[in-house]
Formats: sequence, structure tokens, C-alpha cells
Amino acid sequence: MKNLLKKAVLKVLKFLAKVKINRMKARIIGVSGSVGKTTCKDAIFDVLKEKYRVLRNEKSYNSEFGLLLTILHQESGFSSAGQWLQTLARGFVRAFFVRDRYDFLVLEMGVDKPGDMDFLTSVVKPDFALITAIKPVHMAEGQFASLEDIYNEKKKIFENMKEGGLRLVNLDDEYIKKAADARGALTYGTSENSLYHIANVEQGEYGLEFDIAHKNESVHFKTKLFGDYWIYVVAPAAILGMELGVPAEEIKKTLSEFELPPGRLSLIEGKKGTLLLDSTYNASPEAVSEALKVLNFLGEKRKGRKIFVFGNMNELGALSKELHHKVGEEIPKYADMLITVGNEAGYAASAANKNGMDSGNIFSFKSAHEAAEFYKKEMKKDDTVLVKGSQNKVRLEIFVKELMAHPETAKEKLVRQDENWQNIKP
Repeated sequence: MKNLLKKAVLKVLKFLAKVKINRMKARIIGVSGSVGKTTCKDAIFDVLKEKYRVLRNEKSYNSEFGLLLTILHQESGFSSAGQWLQTLARGFVRAFFVRDRYDFLVLEMGVDKPGDMDFLTSVVKPDFALITAIKPVHMAEGQFASLEDIYNEKKKIFENMKEGGLRLVNLDDEYIKKAADARGALTYGTSENSLYHIANVEQGEYGLEFDIAHKNESVHFKTKLFGDYWIYVVAPAAILGMELGVPAEEIKKTLSEFELPPGRLSLIEGKKGTLLLDSTYNASPEAVSEALKVLNFLGEKRKGRKIFVFGNMNELGALSKELHHKVGEEIPKYADMLITVGNEAGYAASAANKNGMDSGNIFSFKSAHEAAEFYKKEMKKDDTVLVKGSQNKVRLEIFVKELMAHPETAKEKLVRQDENWQNIKP
């Protein structure tokens, strides 16, 4: 979409979205963070819908356009001026003539660069807000220069809440915990000082379990999730449910059945008795490190080889080589074979070799398709295969699709399967 048209469409959408919000009078839950936003938003939605009427962003519609389209119940027009005119017309009707009744809007609010949160909070003022975590993402040129800069932008979600709003503060994050002293802060984490204390975190064979203690009551949760870091993504859903009167037993049941959105470490049956850990939605250094631990855990249980298919981590700017190298140093501790896709991931391959992984178990390719063709010839029964990389120009869901036992289910199980993505070549 050309810049002039984009600005015009955005201005009209913003006006219509604000009209729609004022007419709905629903309470707003804003979710931001470097990682886990979509999953957290979905978990909150699932918990609250047991008692309330709730609207959420579809997929990862969390940008300036995505937020507005969510509020107006519309789809993107992508690069078509005609489609955008139809979207605006439908949005006008929705804003002024359709009476949607919701108790809560659960809105994922993503920021890629300075100023993004200013726009989002000029449209919505949350009644409840949280930041999942602060991690090194979106650090390419024109984005953020440091973790402090990332936090300073994201914390605007707290600074622009409605009067009397409630902020959920993760005390285990060194940046987010700075917001704990403000009025209306509801703290959570493994720290004993947390109002909602997370304890007894255990990764079992069938999923992650943990307790949340508040005042004189402790609730035990079982999930289908793998990786300790998920507690900071699903715990806010449990806490909001408790604060908003959803019965504890309903919350426990909901989280025990909760499944991750596609590409967020989903377990998929692969060909020839392999297990694919599909984490192809995106990648950041900390997320890769945590995913490697899951690969090791499940690989040991299955008693087969542990294969890591690793694509470039995008938007790391000047730190890209260093951070890819740092991830590479960890790989020999968790994987038996490394397959990389993209030039940046090649730095991880070099570091893995220097830190003990035999060069005969390291293979590098330019594309996901080339990597898939190679692995098809190398795969063995009981292999556990972690597939993780960023989206733009990497698209490792292509690898997963070629290796999954039931590719006919790809549209529902994998990321980026709609027609617009399929027409974009990685």
C-alpha cells in the first residue's frame, strides 16, 4: 500500500475504531511484551469467556492496523486499494450501526519501534494492562537501541491506562518490576514478595505444572505446555480470571485444555515416527535457549536423536552476529545434529562446532526447502526435531510442512498458511 493511501486509511480506521469503542463500553485488557503476547492474549480470552462476552485480536493482529481492524471486526486489505475501500465501508457500518456487546476486549498491543505504543494508546486506554517480558527483539536499524529503550516504549501501556486501572507486574523481569511501586500494581512471579506467588514449577512428561498462591489460598495448575517460561504467559490469565470472579475450578480446567497458537512450540507428528517441535512463528535468543531445553527434555524421554533446525533470528541489528554466536555455544549441550537456514544462523553453526559439536553433524542451507530435502534423507525413527527461526525470509514452517506426517492438516496447524502469505516467496 502506497504511503499516502496508508496514512489516509489509517486515519479513517482510527476514527471509526474510537467510535466503536465508545459505543461498546467494554473494559479493555491490554497485553504487550517482547515475547508471548499472542499466547497470553489467547489464554486470557479462553479463561474469561467462561463467564463474560469477550473479543480478542485474531491471529497476531497487534500493530496499528491490526488493533483497529480487530475493534472493527475487519480483515486487512493488504496492498489492494479496492479491498481497503471495502474495508472502510464495512468498518463505517460496523462502527455506527452495529451494536456489538462485549464485556471485555483483550487486545494484543505490539511495538516494533519508538512511538508505536503512543499510537496504540491514543486509540485505547486499558482498564487492565500487562507486559509479559522484555527481551532483545526489534533491535535493527530504525527500531530499538537497547533493552531499556524497549521497556521505555512498552511501559507506556501502563502510563496510559484509564484512571483507577490495574496493572499486572512480572517481578521476575528486571525491567518490568520497576513498575511495581505504582498505585494499582498487581504483582506476580516466583519472588516471595509477589501478591500472586508462583511456586512448585515442574516440567512433566505431559506438560508444565505450577502453583499460584494468593493470600491464604493456593491453586495447582496443569497445562499441556513445555518450557518453564510459559508460566509468565499463562499465569496472567489465571490471575485475571481470579480477580474478575471466574471460579478457580473453571480456570484450572481451561488452562489444562489450552493449546498454543500455531508455531509456538506445538508438538506435531512427523514422518517415519519423528516428533516435530514447531516453533516457526518467530525467534529471539532467549526463546531459542528455552526451546532447546524442551528439545533436550523430550528427546531424552523418546530416547532418539535430538535435531535442531535453526533459522536466522531477525531484527537484532548490530548485535546479530554476537547473539547468534551465543546461541550456538549452547547448542552442543542439547542437540545431536544442527541444521541451519540462512547466513546469520551460520554464526551459530560455527560456534557450535567450536564448542564441541562434530562438524559431521552440522549442515547449513540457504532455504527451508533445501534443509527439508536434506533431512528427508537423514531422518530416523524417534528423532525429536526442534524447528525454530524468524519469519521474514526464513519461513521454517515450509520445513515442517514437508516433514509432517499429515500435511493435509497444515492449514490449521501451521503459521502463515493463508493465501497472501503463500504468495510471498521467502
